[in-house]
Amino acid sequence: MENLFDKQKLEEKMQQNLVLSEDLIERVYTSQLIGRNSDLVLHGGGNTSVKTKVKDLLGKEQDILFVKGSGYDLATVEADGFSGLRLDRLQRLQTLDELSDEEMVNQLLTNRIDATAPTASIEGLLHAFLNHKYVDHSHADSILILTNQTNGADLVQEALGSKAVVCPYINPGFRLAKGVAELVGKNPEAEAVICMNHGIFTFGPDAETSYGRMIHYVNKAEQFIKERLPGDFNDKKPSSDKIAREDDIVRLAQAVRGASSFIDKAGIRRRFYVEIRKSPELISASLSDHAAAMCQSGILTPDHALRTKNSYVYINEIPADDEALKEKVTAAVKEFRAEYDAYFEKQVNDKGVQRIKLDNSPRIFLVAGVGLLALGFSRKWAGIAADIAEHTIRAKQRALHLGKYQAVTESHNFDLEYMNLQQQKLEKSKSGDLLGQVAVVTGAAGAIGFGIADRLLNEGATVIITDIDGTRLKTVQKILSERYGERQIESLVFDITNFPMVEKSLQEACLRLGGLDIIVPNAGVAYVAKIEDLSPEKFSQVMDVNLLGVFNIIKAAIPVFKRQGTGGNIVLISSKNVFDPGAAFGAYSASKAAAHQISKIAAIELAEFGVRVNMINPDAVFGDATVSSKLWDYIGPDRMKSRGLDPDGLKEYYRQRNLLKASVLAEHVGNAVVFFASEKTPTTGATLPVDGGVQAAFPR
Repeated sequence: MENLFDKQKLEEKMQQNLVLSEDLIERVYTSQLIGRNSDLVLHGGGNTSVKTKVKDLLGKEQDILFVKGSGYDLATVEADGFSGLRLDRLQRLQTLDELSDEEMVNQLLTNRIDATAPTASIEGLLHAFLNHKYVDHSHADSILILTNQTNGADLVQEALGSKAVVCPYINPGFRLAKGVAELVGKNPEAEAVICMNHGIFTFGPDAETSYGRMIHYVNKAEQFIKERLPGDFNDKKPSSDKIAREDDIVRLAQAVRGASSFIDKAGIRRRFYVEIRKSPELISASLSDHAAAMCQSGILTPDHALRTKNSYVYINEIPADDEALKEKVTAAVKEFRAEYDAYFEKQVNDKGVQRIKLDNSPRIFLVAGVGLLALGFSRKWAGIAADIAEHTIRAKQRALHLGKYQAVTESHNFDLEYMNLQQQKLEKSKSGDLLGQVAVVTGAAGAIGFGIADRLLNEGATVIITDIDGTRLKTVQKILSERYGERQIESLVFDITNFPMVEKSLQEACLRLGGLDIIVPNAGVAYVAKIEDLSPEKFSQVMDVNLLGVFNIIKAAIPVFKRQGTGGNIVLISSKNVFDPGAAFGAYSASKAAAHQISKIAAIELAEFGVRVNMINPDAVFGDATVSSKLWDYIGPDRMKSRGLDPDGLKEYYRQRNLLKASVLAEHVGNAVVFFASEKTPTTGATLPVDGGVQAAFPR
């Protein structure tokens, strides 16, 4: 591991920011160096501090501890991510024999010099009790590989030497803070404290020294481990015949996503996103003789419990039959849930406490020949769980060559998992009726598709926009990404009339997200010609896109819905022309009517799987200059010419012809899709006009 401290870069940062103190600039700089190394900390783990002088409102200097705020990520933390605390008041607490977690948090909050500052890290008192100016803390993989052993303390001393002192595992908080401070007080030459099953603290008079000691001792641990690994450890690669096929991985992800979903206390189905990791090292681990044992042997540090739970699910094979696959995964999830429930009940009973139980769904699956699948209520949290699990499995693989892996006890794990200050790190749910759902919108490069995607995203869904026009699709993706974030929107370019391509594209969607919940067949084309002038080729072309395309996307989605077993929604964007066709629009009207009919058949056939199929009949949706309607780009000029209207006049003509005299916008169609997809009514096989009221097009 390289020491990345660069005096010139630090000096540049100081020149760029003349408002902050040099102490705090140094603190931010080396904190980010630690945070950007995933072998040291992951996603909000670890914490750092600096003790400095700050003048109060009366101009009097105070000793202030700046410590990283709870949940802030060291990789990106800035000065406002640190909480300034009155040091003398916190240090007085060291004289106490006991301090409850609740009172500790109260002290961290009430001793802030800025009421708007974040809540200090759970280890805030530890930073306060140490007399060193700079203190760094990480959960370095190599340190945890050493500590999580039956003879871990001996291994630490052998690997790191006498200036790294060992502290037995103590739950983070007041007792750990006192324990570490007393240990350092008895060992004035100490440069680091290694907390068993927890991580490493280093300290020094300046940021460079504290950070340098972190890198020095982590490197010593890495070298110690490396020398004890077999010479061919990094050369082992899984044989190709043992690696799962991509289509089997997709089937597995769908089954896992479905089995792991659950109905919450509010009666809402909670769904997960799935992140798949399949590096050669993970695949080798999944195929090893100790794969199942690794899943049950506990996490590296209790700090990870909120993200991954304390154990993983192991799947030893992927059955070729879908029903057998569902049964296998469902049974594994059921067993995990029963074990989690038993763990929770035992801990609350043994400790005589009351706690609100977190959901009992697994977060990590280690699968033979695949690697791992990580689950999260958002894509961000699925990625966090995947990162932690990948590092954990990698560390356990190495730990096995040192002796016997030993995690912290379930009792200690429970204490941290259910500590209030830790649970503040849980992801806060956003609003929206479609949270956790995955939607696919075809024809999304046009106005209606854009409006649908926008409304689905607004309700919390992650949306995969698709179209055959990659250039226009990029424009739509850019706009939506700026509104909702890049992680909420994916795009795929494919031809809806090509069934193998549709299948492959949905497979790719499931590889990225785990499964599908909402399908919106929206892609369509038009051709203007009377029947006597309509060529069979043009008629077939319109039929291929508007009918065959709908058939293809519905057919390809059915196996996904069945493997998930959680229902789903198909919402066809049809047309007012289904009930009110027009002359010279035969190909379009006939194809839309046929698509409408096949969707009704799908509603009948898919109801037994909980899949609802409904239709929306819009009319005269023009779009705007940013994302125009491809249909109206094509037919608009002819309509304007025949009626002697300009573009605004044409829009006004169609507004005036409906009963409500309303302009029909793409977002109105999107709102209708959201209505059906949010399942607020038990409705399938229905047609909803979004046309301002065209009497001749009333459903009948």
